[in-house]
Amino acid sequence: MMNTLKQLLFAFALVVVVSITASAQKEGDKKPPPKDPPPKIVITPKDKPKEDKPKGDKKPEAMIFNIKYKLRFM
Repeated sequence: MMNTLKQLLFAFALVVVVSITASAQKEGDKKPPPKDPPPKIVITPKDKPKEDKPKGDKKPEAMIFNIKYKLRFM
């Protein structure tokens, strides 16, 4: 019984010592200095937007669609 009490007291003392040393290493509530705001980037469009042109009656340009188009109207 006495041996268990010594071990428990030693463990409690060890926890207290470790917590005191850990709190001593803490540097307080120092806050880091505020950061400068990031630079603003102005985005300018490189090309003018293309105008929508009405599509005429064009045949499909892909070869597969071209064959289907020819076979449909033969």
